[in-house]
Amino acid sequence: MIHTLIFDFDGTIIDTNLIIAKGLNVFAKAYRGSRLTEKELEGLTGKPLYDQMTALNPQRADEMLPRFRAWYAKRHDTLTRAFQGIDELFEDLGQCGFKLAIVSNNSREGVHMGLRHLGMRHLFQTVITCDDVQDKKPSPEGVQLALKQLGSRPEEALFIGDSAGDLIASRRAGVASVLVGWTSISREALMPHQPDFVIEHPLELLEVVSLIEAQIA
Repeated sequence: MIHTLIFDFDGTIIDTNLIIAKGLNVFAKAYRGSRLTEKELEGLTGKPLYDQMTALNPQRADEMLPRFRAWYAKRHDTLTRAFQGIDELFEDLGQCGFKLAIVSNNSREGVHMGLRHLGMRHLFQTVITCDDVQDKKPSPEGVQLALKQLGSRPEEALFIGDSAGDLIASRRAGVASVLVGWTSISREALMPHQPDFVIEHPLELLEVVSLIEAQIA
């Protein structure tokens, strides 16, 4: 049976697409002299912040990192929100007794800022960020650590995410993957990574769980 649900955070639970796109373009203009193309922006989605800064200007990434974090924190609550249907999903999940976790490439500060803003910190038994692992997604380390902390086996879990890194990490950890249809990344870029399931609305996640359990039965 599936009793453990592990979620990515940015782009899956919280809609940070606008603030990340705005911020990366502000810093791209300032530190390399031009805005990002759509393809460049898509390629940076889901990557750790330091990797994003390095892509913009490798010589000045260390300088850019704290400046971007300050820019982001100042605008976070105004420019971010939960995706439509997320609140309803977690209301239902809370009544079903699932073990819930987050595994994110964002920093501990960034994830907890978002959870505070959404009022959702109490929902998750464990939160794994890039500060808690040596190797970030697409490494399976974060997913494996979440499973260990929750006392769950890979076959008892689903990983829900929006990026190639999420799909690769879940597969390497032996956990079935669920791709969210509200990702900002093109399906063309993601489908080669073979998600086990694709959902178009958060509440469809419950249908996926029911389908898996029906197959097991």
